[in-house]
This record gives sequence, C-alpha cells and structure tokens, in this order.
Amino acid sequence: MNNVHAKRLLRSVCLGTCFFGASSLLAQTDSVVRIIQTNFAGSNAHVIDPSTNEVVDIIEGVPKAHAVVNHPDGTYFYFANEHDETIDVVDITTLEVVERIPLVDRPNKLVINKASLKLYVGIRDAPFVQVIDLDSHEVIKTIPVAFGVHNVYVTADSKYVIAGLGAVPATVDEHTIQVIDASIDEVVWGVALDGHRVRPMAIESNADGSTNRIFAQATRLNGFFVVDWDQREAVDFISPPPLHVSQQNFDGIQDGTGHGLLVLPDQSALWYASRLDSRVYTWSLPDLEFRGGIEVGPSPQWLTATPDSGTLYVSLVGSMETVALDTKTQEIIARIPVGFGPKRNSTHTFPAETGR
Repeated sequence: MNNVHAKRLLRSVCLGTCFFGASSLLAQTDSVVRIIQTNFAGSNAHVIDPSTNEVVDIIEGVPKAHAVVNHPDGTYFYFANEHDETIDVVDITTLEVVERIPLVDRPNKLVINKASLKLYVGIRDAPFVQVIDLDSHEVIKTIPVAFGVHNVYVTADSKYVIAGLGAVPATVDEHTIQVIDASIDEVVWGVALDGHRVRPMAIESNADGSTNRIFAQATRLNGFFVVDWDQREAVDFISPPPLHVSQQNFDGIQDGTGHGLLVLPDQSALWYASRLDSRVYTWSLPDLEFRGGIEVGPSPQWLTATPDSGTLYVSLVGSMETVALDTKTQEIIARIPVGFGPKRNSTHTFPAETGR
C-alpha cells in the first residue's frame, strides 16, 4: 500500500468513529463548507469561503477541470482533467496533486456515490461511464452507454446514477438520459428527449430520498424538460418568459442556450441559468410556479448553493467571476473574481480538521 492510500485509510478509520458515533454533531459544529470554482481555460481552481464570499485558497495544477467532488472523509478532492484524460487527486490539507488516475478517454462530469464509496466518471469522447473504487483509486468497471457522456449524477438514495448523453441521437426515440442501477453498475432504463442532447440536469427527491423528477436542459433550447421518474418519460417542457432579442446574448453560447440547473438542497426551488438571457431564473417546488429572474452577467455557466439553500453561486465566463445571490431576496450579494473561463462550480462539506 502506498503512503497516499495509507494516509487516507488511517484518516478514514479515525473519522469513521466520529461519523457513526456523532454524525449530527459533526455536521453542525465540526465541518466546514467551501465553494470550488473550476477555471476551464486555466489550470487552477478557486476555493471560496461562503461565510465571507472571499477566495481563501487556489488549487494549482488541475488543467481544464470539468468538475470536482470530494471524498466524504475529507481527505481528497477529485478533479476531472480533460487535458490529460485523468482524475486528478488533490490532498485537501496541502492542496497538492498527489495522484492521477488514468481513464479510457476525456472525462466530463463526475460524481461520488457515498453509500458504495465509488466515483462515477462520464467519458465524453467514448460511450462509457467509468467506475473508480475510492479505497484503491483504481478503475473497477467501465459501463457501456449509448453515446459519450456529458454529465453524471447520483440520486439522493444512492440507488441510481443518471447519465446525460452528449451526442446527437439518430432518432427522437433514442434514450439520451440513461439510468444506471448502482447495485449492479449497469444501465437499466432510459428516457428520450425528443432527439436532443442533454446538458445539465437536476434531481428532485421525495422525503425518503427516492427520486420524484429529473429536470434536464437540452441543446439549443432555452428551458428544461420535466421527466417523471415513475413514468420514465418527459412530461413537460418549461421555458422562462421570452426576452426581446435586443436583451439577449448570442456571443459564445454555442448550442448551450441554457447551461446550469439546480434543485436547492432543501428542495424548495429550482434555479436555471440561461446563457442566452444572461440571467438566472427560479421556479418554486413542487408546483413549478415561476418566481422570477435576475440579470447576473454574460454567459452564466453553472450553479451551486450552500447547504442551507440561502446562497446561490453562479459562474460567469464572460466576466471571469462567480456571483453570490441571495435565494430569498433574489439580490446579488457579492461578485468574486476568479480565474480564466470559470464554468463548473460545486459545494463541498468536510471535517474541519483538514484546516481548509
């Protein structure tokens, strides 16, 4: 066993006692929350303290990072490195890259299944989702899907991994959302989106953690599909109120008209980022009543929120900043300078003993 894995396993044993003996206390008093803003046109990521909305650290050596997650025990960050076709393992304490896990091809979004301690990586240029064991840091399975994968998500109950495919389907009936049973790591069913590729998605959960609906953005559309989980099909398409063309931004949006979708942690609202409109919009849940929108700046790319659902963070490629937005008042409370090409951002909670 190498030193990196030995260090992680030792810390896992120590932290496991805390998690199983006093998990609620740990969540309240002994954990820290950080927002990580990846910079796709650079080789670093900015770490934001949501209590001050200031950058407190910069992680170097993570080029063209598509997304990042953290190990539940607070030892590592995992970055999807599109440049080197690897998962870059960053020590949370030192913020240094300590390992690179090779993949079959270029990765896009990744997600951790906390129940099984497995990392799922969407492969963009090949029709696979690769599965990495978090104990060994080895690829343990390569799951075939229909096309290359743009984004992957895990359901709140950890039972399923949802893959949004990034290729143009041959027919409108092809499943561009594919659902993987996490107990066997195989595709078990799928959903068609009228012949569209899938962009970001968001999951609405029931009180018991089971899935109620998936909201899915698709290429060239300013709005989102509503997918009923039990019916296994798209049952609606919802758009924000149309703006006059003079208020819209067509510069550099490619076919990602809408790019960024988030169900708040408390399940009270859905937020949507429109690159075309330079705005974020919100709908209440579960009724999907439109609650308004706010102009944030050029080309909003991704959304994340604090665990209490009070603050929304919006990445802006056009101004190289991350905007913090109060979800109740819908007012901008901070504009945080970050790096080049800020796209995916995410919220991370881990034990305070890491020092970060």
